[in-house]
Amino acid sequence: MRCLFLSAGILTLTFHCASVQAPNKYDNCEKITVGAGTEDFALSPDGSTIFVSSHERRGWKVPGDIFAFNLKSRQVKKLARSGEPADLFFAPHGVDVFSQKGEKYLYVVNHGKETSDPDQSIVIYRISGDSLLFVTRVRSELINSPNDVAVTETGSFYISNDHGSRGSFWELMWGLKKSKLTFCNFDPAAPQKEAVCSVAAADIGMANGPLVRGDKVYLTATREDAVYSFKRAGDGSLSEKTKVAEVAGGDNLSWYEQQLITASHTSNWKFFRHASSASNKSPSSIVAVDPAKNAVTGLYFNDGSEISAASGAFIHNDRLYISQVFEDFILECRPVQ
Repeated sequence: MRCLFLSAGILTLTFHCASVQAPNKYDNCEKITVGAGTEDFALSPDGSTIFVSSHERRGWKVPGDIFAFNLKSRQVKKLARSGEPADLFFAPHGVDVFSQKGEKYLYVVNHGKETSDPDQSIVIYRISGDSLLFVTRVRSELINSPNDVAVTETGSFYISNDHGSRGSFWELMWGLKKSKLTFCNFDPAAPQKEAVCSVAAADIGMANGPLVRGDKVYLTATREDAVYSFKRAGDGSLSEKTKVAEVAGGDNLSWYEQQLITASHTSNWKFFRHASSASNKSPSSIVAVDPAKNAVTGLYFNDGSEISAASGAFIHNDRLYISQVFEDFILECRPVQ
């Protein structure tokens, strides 16, 4: 979400603020302190570690980091990065993890030194213990305003571009459907081969969280308050766009027991105020979407006093994990007893 760069008046005009509120299915939550701006996270293939993207979005020019939270030891470690190009400024956003032939890779949406910097990319690392080894950086004119990344079973990936023109005032002001989902054909085991990117889906109102599941790709469209599904072909192309749910301000996606899990931004005004100061709280809502039934069920809602501006969530070992846009922790919640 990049609403923090707009005026309060525009925010009030641009988004519909309907929400799903129901008795919480998760509570007794524990804060896991990580690093500023825990906007996205990804669970390792073996389920032992959560990799967390961290960047101080209120002080953009401070570089970010990747942290790892070990679920067994309960330790949080900042991962050392090596082999990066000298000109790489690390401002991570969306992340995903991929495993191939015993190797694990972390795909990271990376921004430039400025919020509207044209230098936008996907940076790919090989995970080695507590270190990240640089593999390659994918740049393309079709990766112009990346938000999140979803890796396929081959190592190729989809990137949501939340604006047609990065940071465009008019796209938000008028609700223009200018954003897109890009597909990049890529093999991390052969990084010397340049990724080939193409537009997989266009004319979307703020494309946000993509998710690959079998022959389907799911995507939240934040500006449309919608979650879409697409049929995926072997070459990565998409067809049969279908709205599977209405979710206010949907953000990152995950999958659990035949349902999509997403965060929902339910108050634009409060989100804007929270973007300017941590003392201003913004509601956090986590919902489950059943794409087969077009049904939305509330899992967790908080007025912002426990966690503000939640951006993503997933369920693992019966616990709900929640990330957020600006503050320095993730939340681990247990089922209501």
